[in-house]
Amino acid sequence: MRLFVVGANGGLGRQVVIRALANGHQVTAFVRRADGLRPHRNLSVIKGAVADEPADVRRAIAGHQAVISGLGNPLWLKGRQGPAIVARAAANLVAAMHEGGVERIVMPLAWGAGASAHQASPLLRAATRTLIRRDYRDFDAAEHTLTTSGLSWTVAYFGALTDAPPGSHWSVSAELRTPHNLAIARSDVAQFLLDAAEKNRFAGARAVLNGPFRKSPLPPPKEPHHDGTNEPTSGPEPLGEGRPRQ
Repeated sequence: MRLFVVGANGGLGRQVVIRALANGHQVTAFVRRADGLRPHRNLSVIKGAVADEPADVRRAIAGHQAVISGLGNPLWLKGRQGPAIVARAAANLVAAMHEGGVERIVMPLAWGAGASAHQASPLLRAATRTLIRRDYRDFDAAEHTLTTSGLSWTVAYFGALTDAPPGSHWSVSAELRTPHNLAIARSDVAQFLLDAAEKNRFAGARAVLNGPFRKSPLPPPKEPHHDGTNEPTSGPEPLGEGRPRQ
């Protein structure tokens, strides 16, 4: 496939590019800065600002088969500065895709945005209306742009991105329910985004990405009873060899 990846030199976008190249795809990375991406025979790097330069996006996107976003906003809660860009980027991508005849787009958004807001925890909903209102309004607008675009879109909700190594115990669900583990590796999110583009998974639908199941802690050892053993001194007897079931 010929893939057009935006946000390709961010933590998530780089993982998408690495996996796409490993799978033999032709990748165009549309990035504000060209540093951070290793040269590869199947990788083309085009410098541009997807949220601010719609004409450049239109010229670059033609001839591709799918678009994958690795974009995110510079969250001020983490001390990062900069404007919200995801909604403007989505609008420019959709317009360019219609003009260039590109049908498929896959975009990750933070859990609690868009249609997932009603299933988010009360604490997260309160935060999205106050502390991180700017960013979630931007995510909401991006989702609306995609879902009303007439394109083959997929929105992938994720929780807290980590730099953990890729794993095999993450999962994806079509049910809009808070992920059982919000923490998920960027590499695992990137794998889903690529799978969705390659296999047309969740086309016209939303997906919820769950981090690996957390192992339950082992129960504490039983306190010894008066006879010095850990076995209960009363209650039903365990079934054993030669003992009939009641």
